[in-house]
Amino acid sequence: MTEPAPPPPGPPSPRIGTAERDAAMAALDAHLEAGRLDVEEYGERSARAAEARTAADLEPLFTDLPDPRPPFGAAPAPAVPATPGTTERDPVARREPGALARYGPAISGALPIIALVLFLTVPIPNAWVFFLVIPLGGWLFASSRRGGS
Repeated sequence: MTEPAPPPPGPPSPRIGTAERDAAMAALDAHLEAGRLDVEEYGERSARAAEARTAADLEPLFTDLPDPRPPFGAAPAPAVPATPGTTERDPVARREPGALARYGPAISGALPIIALVLFLTVPIPNAWVFFLVIPLGGWLFASSRRGGS
């Protein structure tokens, strides 16, 4: 007698991303805080959640737990076409950093040396004003990191 053929496999479990893994971790955190999981079991389940690649990898972690649970069967988010200046998490286009933001740290580090060289080499009265370049450069660099405000 021959054995019956195995049933055809169903559709593969959808792959998950960082958002789904984070939701599973948050649910495990809630169960730890509620006392449903001890620290060792929490560690094991959170490690498995961090390594999960598909929704089927996450489901066994919550079979014996009540809500909260991450949404396992939710439809995946629509793919956002990759364009320069966008990220997977934030599809809003971002501007490239300006020259001051890119070179600001190096310039700010060199400003005390530049001010000292100017103070010692430029023969003008009140040469101490060159040292005002240091806080001015720091202010410019800080305002460029805040978005120019």
